[in-house]
Amino acid sequence: MTAGAPGGAIGTAPAVPPSRGPFAVPARIRSGWYQRSRQERLALRLLLPVFGLVFVAATIPFVLAVVQALTSDDGRFIGADNFGRALSNDQLFEAIRQTAIYGSVVLPTEILLGLGLALLVHRTVKSRVLRAVIYVAAMIPIVIPQVAVGVVFRLLYIPDYGLINVLLGQTGNSQILWLSSPPLAIFAVASVDIWQWTPFVYLIMFAGLQTVPPESVEAAQLDGATSWTQFRHIELFYLRPLLLLVFFFRLADVLRVFDHVYILTGGGPGTTTQFLSLYLYRIAFRFSDLGQASALAVLVMAFMIVLYTVISRFLPADTSS
Repeated sequence: MTAGAPGGAIGTAPAVPPSRGPFAVPARIRSGWYQRSRQERLALRLLLPVFGLVFVAATIPFVLAVVQALTSDDGRFIGADNFGRALSNDQLFEAIRQTAIYGSVVLPTEILLGLGLALLVHRTVKSRVLRAVIYVAAMIPIVIPQVAVGVVFRLLYIPDYGLINVLLGQTGNSQILWLSSPPLAIFAVASVDIWQWTPFVYLIMFAGLQTVPPESVEAAQLDGATSWTQFRHIELFYLRPLLLLVFFFRLADVLRVFDHVYILTGGGPGTTTQFLSLYLYRIAFRFSDLGQASALAVLVMAFMIVLYTVISRFLPADTSS
């Protein structure tokens, strides 16, 4: 007969505490699951198929892009060769520069206009009916397909019979070439983005302003705080996480903007509006170099992850501290 080990039966191995060993993680998951309320467990069960579908839809293309970036057209593993070819192409840096110019125009403009409109409506419009009307009006540009928006704005900017030139009286030899002049082409494609997505920023900012405690605002007003002081020290504190959300949503859209730019200018004149997404399109489908295009797509994803990590340190999405 063998001596009994502490914590175990006679002749058996010592019992492994449930917090250790290979079954520790499943045990913690089950423990956390049953600690939730019945409604929380039901909500998670209902959301699980959606999260699973989104995970699969987002993961499979990324994995395929990584595989294609590391292999040749015939399936041989070539390591970082595609990344080297992508980074050695001078047109890539030209596309990045034009994308940066485009982003520096549309991002601040949309955020400032959307935030200003949200503050204006929040402070001056008290009627629920009028607020609902403004809400519906703000939704209209967002739900219109970008292809349709591009076609409409092309009819506005086209030199010969465009509505803008007609209204300005610039016809014949004096017509303004909105889509053929490099500075005006950037303005034209940026105006489409600003028109369509400023309402999105407005809706997010207006929703965030509804979370500001009214007692804090009333106390500041009793202390004689100006509108700017009220915004800077109270409302901005609650809007910071939403500003982070809006910034990254719009930054991601800037990096993948394609539809209306392709319809308006096709990337021209020259390479003025050949942004990163149009450059990837040309590399992948016009030059049939899917390996290089996949490598660029992976680099863009890595850049977004690093940028999010860095900026989130300076703009924390947390209002509890």
